[in-house]
Amino acid sequence: MQSQIDQLYNPLFYYVKKRVNNHEDAEDITQDVFYKLSKTKTDSVENIKSWVYTIAKNTITDYYRKKRIPEDDIETFALTEEYDQESAAEELSKCVTVFIQELPEEYRSILTLSELEEMPQKEIAEKLDMNYVTVRSKIQRGRKKLKGLFSKCCNVKQGGKGSILEYHQNSACNSSGCPD
Repeated sequence: MQSQIDQLYNPLFYYVKKRVNNHEDAEDITQDVFYKLSKTKTDSVENIKSWVYTIAKNTITDYYRKKRIPEDDIETFALTEEYDQESAAEELSKCVTVFIQELPEEYRSILTLSELEEMPQKEIAEKLDMNYVTVRSKIQRGRKKLKGLFSKCCNVKQGGKGSILEYHQNSACNSSGCPD
């Protein structure tokens, strides 16, 4: 269960932060959710993630009730079961082409086919007349180099399973075509 908690903490924090618009209150609410989680028996819970987000939604509602915000304002607040990771990933995806062009040619062509054209690795091997294992290795090495370029330019916060939660572009970054 500890590994599930580790995977849930950052996504849950950003879920809460998006809804309360105050960093300190979001930290407090997130801690409160995990405190409530620790005080209950989780043996019969089948989907921990869904259960934790339900607790978070209720805790956020309690937070607004304590602040005595009119109930109409709470209802206009969109409380969903999932945090919004698509927006950060979408914005960063605009940079992928720019960064791929900065890679050495041996990785550039393979990653263009793999990541931008979404061609399966076996088809890439056939198209480039290369061994499939070689293509897999080059894609993995190219992805590591691509990640290095991203990390020089952006601070990326990831959630469980590598999902992108948010990012901030470094001031030293000089890549054009990426969102600010």
